[in-house]
Amino acid sequence: MEKNTKKGPLLYVSQTFLNTPVKNNQEIFTNRQEVQLPIEEPQLEEEKEKKEVFEVSLAKTDLPKVSKKKEVKKENKAQTNQEKQRNFNRVKGFKEMNLIERLEYLANFPKALPPVPCVFYTEEKSYQGYLVEYNEQEITIRIPNQTTETIPVKNIKDIILIGIKR
Repeated sequence: MEKNTKKGPLLYVSQTFLNTPVKNNQEIFTNRQEVQLPIEEPQLEEEKEKKEVFEVSLAKTDLPKVSKKKEVKKENKAQTNQEKQRNFNRVKGFKEMNLIERLEYLANFPKALPPVPCVFYTEEKSYQGYLVEYNEQEITIRIPNQTTETIPVKNIKDIILIGIKR
């Protein structure tokens, strides 16, 4: 009597696992959606105006309303042009500012950014540090050794930003 024995698989597949795949999938996705105003083509506006004029000629009582609509459209176009011009105003450079403008700029510097080191020149001495407080009569400067100096604004001759030197 023969004994039934199960045999293993006849085909062996050899796989090496030395180079395992690295996870480099995209993890973050951002989409910036810009607000775009609907742009009407000039041909479409002309066709609309022709339709309005035609409707007015039939009714004859709406004639003043058409002129008001045209004026409103012109005013809206003028306002959008002004808004575009406001968005592209050039900011004055620090070197172009006068002393008061420089002090206001440093006092209103964004809190999200680190403070800007400056050199404050007076007739007697120059102070290197950060502007801590500014009012119309005096300023307070924090010097690198963590002490503060209070200087009257009338004694300050110049302020220079210290930046990264190239």
